Amino acid sequence: MRRRLLSKPFIIGIVAVLVAAGVGTFFLTRGAAATVSYRTGVATLGTVTQTVSLSGNLAPDGETDLDFAGAGKVTAVNVQSGQTVTAGEVLATQEPSTVDASLTQAEATLASAQANLTQAEAGTSASSLAQAEAQVSSSYVSYQNAVTSLADTKAVNAQMVAQAYSAYTSAQTTATVAGCTPGDPTPPCPQDEAAVTQNYQAWQAAEVKSTQADDQAQGQVNSDRVQWQNAKSSLAALESGSTTTSAQIAVAKSQVQIDQVNLSNAQAAVNAATLKAPTGGTIEEVSITNGQQISSGGTGGASTGTSGAATHAIVIITLGVFEVTGSVSDALVNEIAVGQTAQVVAAGSSGAVAGKVTAVAEAATVTSGVATFPVTVVLSGASPSLRPGMSASVSVVINQVVGVTTVPTSAVHTTGAGSTVTLFVNGKPVPAAVTVGASDATLTQILTGVKVGDQVVIATITSTIPSSTTGTGRSLTGGGFGGGGFGGGGGGAGRTGG
Repeated sequence: MRRRLLSKPFIIGIVAVLVAAGVGTFFLTRGAAATVSYRTGVATLGTVTQTVSLSGNLAPDGETDLDFAGAGKVTAVNVQSGQTVTAGEVLATQEPSTVDASLTQAEATLASAQANLTQAEAGTSASSLAQAEAQVSSSYVSYQNAVTSLADTKAVNAQMVAQAYSAYTSAQTTATVAGCTPGDPTPPCPQDEAAVTQNYQAWQAAEVKSTQADDQAQGQVNSDRVQWQNAKSSLAALESGSTTTSAQIAVAKSQVQIDQVNLSNAQAAVNAATLKAPTGGTIEEVSITNGQQISSGGTGGASTGTSGAATHAIVIITLGVFEVTGSVSDALVNEIAVGQTAQVVAAGSSGAVAGKVTAVAEAATVTSGVATFPVTVVLSGASPSLRPGMSASVSVVINQVVGVTTVPTSAVHTTGAGSTVTLFVNGKPVPAAVTVGASDATLTQILTGVKVGDQVVIATITSTIPSSTTGTGRSLTGGGFGGGGFGGGGGGAGRTGG
């Protein structure tokens, strides 16, 4: 068979194909250059708000506790739990005989003192001695009665404090025998710990109540002693035959003032024998019954509950008014103060409710060696959609600066040497030292180094495009070997980000 020789033009074409194939493989395996771009932001006038977060559960606020001022029989209870009342509505009454008698006596004593003052200012008369002697006798009887009442009050109060303290120590013993430690979740430890806390509070309340009652009784003794001594001084002056002096008139005026105060106190006790709603709301608790005898002691609460916690005759709450108590660490407690504003978001709510810090605990609560401080925030206004017990997150505003130069917080880089930002000037990054002020999660205040309108680099984006001979890298523009160019890597370019 005759072999056909290849023509020269055909051979040249094969060589050209082979050369072209070699060049294409070079560009595929050479790879693409890295692309660098910058996400930037603009320095603006803004507001930086610094907050401290805490969480807790909603509890009713605006609770009003009502009690009778003294001992006596309950003659009427006009409300029950769940009932809505208005301001000034009569809720319950107490037998007025005892307080009415005290008011009558106070009125008589004041009238006598005023008569003595009139007599002192007019001068001594023939009937002055008899009146002065009667005043001495009357004031002495009042003084002796006050001394006896003081002794009785101290005895009753001492017994009340002793009973409360005994309940507290008994609860402590129960918890100790059960092997409970603070925060132990193993039953019955939570119940025992709650009982210890409740009985401790009851004991402390009993001591406060005892001290107040003792002081009040002692004050009455002191007042009656002064009245008795003034009466004796007036009698002695009359018996000596001396004329009325300015000093005697001053004593008489002093006595009138004392008796006016006593009359006001007696009138207050009469008023307190009728419990009226000081504000509108809902009756949450009624702890008294018609015909019940309120014991002596002054507050007139029905009793103490089975847990030892004090109860009140009637409790009124304002629906929709809440507070939430959360805890902050000892590192943050000094940043929070009463009066600071807050935003409260209850579980399931889409919006925040304004609030205000009303209490910051002086002493820490220590659990497993960790100290936290309870902080109470009261929500502003009524929020009927909320419910007691709902969990809530709270942001307390501890600092806020308004109308200052700010940049995105991510644009600021801080080291031991100070803070810097990267300005974007004429398409190039330029580092700049800055002085920073307040900052939050999104914005940082810039005091020096940046002015409003400057572009700052938020992030540097570097993209290396991979390449390979397997077809998984960057493909050539165009198809086959015909006419298409090769795509190249980009240079540095800036773009403004939000």
